[in-house]
Amino acid sequence: MKKLKLVFKILSVVVAILLLALVALIFTFDPNNYTDTITAQVEKQTGRDFEIGGDISLSFFPWVGIKVEEVMLANAEGFSEEPFARMSQLDVKVMLLPLLSKELQVDKVRLHGLFASLEVDKDGNNNWSDLASKDASGKQPEIQSPAQAVEAGEQPPAIAALAINGVELVDATVIWNDAQNNVHSRLSGFDLTTGAVRFNEPVDIQLNTDVKHNEPELEARVNLTTSLTFNEAFSNILLDALKLEVSANAPGLLKETLELVLQSDINIDIDQQVATLSNTQVSTLGATLHAQLDVSSLLSEPVVNGVVHTDSINLRELMSRLEIELPPMAEENSLTNIALASRVKANARHVELDDIKLNLDDSEMTGWLHVLDMAQPMVRYKLHMSPINADAYMAPPSAEATEVEVPAVPAVNDTAAAAAATAEQEPEIELPVELLRKLDLQGELTMASVTVNQIPLTDILMKTQAKAGVVRIDPLELKALEGNATSSVMLNVKGEIPDYAIGMKASDIQPGPVLDPMLAAIFGQKDVSMDGAANVLANIKTQGKRVSGLKQAAKGNLQFDMAKTVLHGVDFEYYVRNVVADYLTTKSLAVPAEWRGTLDPKTKTAFNRVHASAVVANGDITNRDLILDSSRIKVKGEGVVNIVRNDMDYKALVDVEPSSRQTTAEKLLDQPLSIRIHGPFEQLAYDVDRDQLKKVLGDMLEAEAKAKIKKEIEEEKEKLRQKVKEEEEQYKEELKDKLKDKLKGLF
Repeated sequence: MKKLKLVFKILSVVVAILLLALVALIFTFDPNNYTDTITAQVEKQTGRDFEIGGDISLSFFPWVGIKVEEVMLANAEGFSEEPFARMSQLDVKVMLLPLLSKELQVDKVRLHGLFASLEVDKDGNNNWSDLASKDASGKQPEIQSPAQAVEAGEQPPAIAALAINGVELVDATVIWNDAQNNVHSRLSGFDLTTGAVRFNEPVDIQLNTDVKHNEPELEARVNLTTSLTFNEAFSNILLDALKLEVSANAPGLLKETLELVLQSDINIDIDQQVATLSNTQVSTLGATLHAQLDVSSLLSEPVVNGVVHTDSINLRELMSRLEIELPPMAEENSLTNIALASRVKANARHVELDDIKLNLDDSEMTGWLHVLDMAQPMVRYKLHMSPINADAYMAPPSAEATEVEVPAVPAVNDTAAAAAATAEQEPEIELPVELLRKLDLQGELTMASVTVNQIPLTDILMKTQAKAGVVRIDPLELKALEGNATSSVMLNVKGEIPDYAIGMKASDIQPGPVLDPMLAAIFGQKDVSMDGAANVLANIKTQGKRVSGLKQAAKGNLQFDMAKTVLHGVDFEYYVRNVVADYLTTKSLAVPAEWRGTLDPKTKTAFNRVHASAVVANGDITNRDLILDSSRIKVKGEGVVNIVRNDMDYKALVDVEPSSRQTTAEKLLDQPLSIRIHGPFEQLAYDVDRDQLKKVLGDMLEAEAKAKIKKEIEEEKEKLRQKVKEEEEQYKEELKDKLKDKLKGLF
């Protein structure tokens, strides 16, 4: 027993001596004496200069900790002179004894003045890849994703308990310079603070930073707050009441500071690789987006499913704040009530929008749209639009009447030269050629009705297909003006110069609503109107990069036919006769001012047929067969309209049914007269063919002269006959008297 006590005494003395030695070592050990050794080892491992400019402090009990100041790691060779990383201070302390029970208790982690510079040169090389550890063979180890590690059966070491008094990251700076893509970003004033960190307990987090970016030019202040909860295995993470606030200035894009707020509650299950975003809301520029989203395959290829919708958006206000000027519109309240709702399914390659409901003021679009391949892109859609009044979105009459300065086109006779001269003054038509060449699109749009220029277009069907640089709209079907119309449109951008083709067929349409305003303006009578069904055919092909080029290259044909057409409010025969009569004195074919507004709305002119066809080529629309055929007047016309020079030269032969006339001038109106319309569109001239008129007048005067001479001859003949007769009667009487006298002498 005594021996046992002696052993314990000896052991006690030894332990005491060891403890005294350890305490002595702790209080006498100075890690700063090993700065050079540490520096040399880091430089050996990294191949870069390493520097510890401040003190190193260690603690051993009850906290095992380290505090280091002014640490710098140099940049890789071939990059900027900025250090790759540096920090002013790092302070970390861990409770020693709880580690034996797999409990991690950490005092507040402090990291002050962190600086990191991440760079990519013009060849795509970066300044961090060389820092990755290498295996014995000198090769870079294969990096596994968390999902791959889980599949391989690798589990992170379990921690029974976690207690961190907080994290404090103060005044950090991170720079991103990508010389290959000319992208430069900077995070500065980066501050991160947290509350106490423990398993299954909410951790308050606050982050603030300033952001600068070059393309586009952007400066922003970012604030983030949330409550973070995670379990022992870090397999379940909750971000409650997450709120991200961004205040940004972009001088080239915005005239005011952009305020953006993102709010959401996020639940992440690492084991199942799923996440749920609920109560998600994004607000900016007066627009708010709401979302409920589920994310699957979180660590491999994330797939998003959910629903999104917006509050009503005033697009006018939004565009104004973005410094985008909208054109004037007839309806001042147009584009003030825009809202979208849809189911969403998306990954990195495709987006599917189903159950779309897009409100556009008083109209609504429904259907679906799928982008099956973002890179292609490959698009499929089927959409329907409720009735919409397009007039509300067009320029008001005052805006349409505003004079627009059009570049003067040189007065040249050669059409090709005119086209070339005009083309030099025109910008190219902006087509997204590269996108169209890659676009793979199939879709169908139906519309209940669209009102354009107060004319309703109904039962609209438009099918669109795009593949390998060829875009087709075929068919485009609609009902309008009590008739039917079918069109097809083709755009081919395979070659350097885009090709266009347009085909159109309309049957039994009533063109009156389109033509009536023009007729009213011509005749100065608001009650002028036209009744009749028309058939229209058009087939045009062209190519070019400018409008003038499209006009110059256009080739095809046009045809217009109307039967049983009635022009109400105008006696066309009376109109033609009086205009021509006025021309004989005024030398003008303009409608006399005193006639305007005096036409009788009860009158009418019935045409048995209205017909015209045309050939389009080299900028010319050539017509040779215009016919206006009524019971009392016939009009035939031919001529050329040039759509490059915007001028025309057209002749119309007017033949009025003869009527009883007295004077030569009156009779002249019964003769077929040729009227020429020529000159630029803005200054058209109207002339009667004077040579023809002179010939007709000369023929009439000659005929009248011959008739007069003939009459005078007949009158002279009659006088001679009367004189001869009288003389004959007188001779007979004289002869009779002489005969009587001789007879008396005999008896």
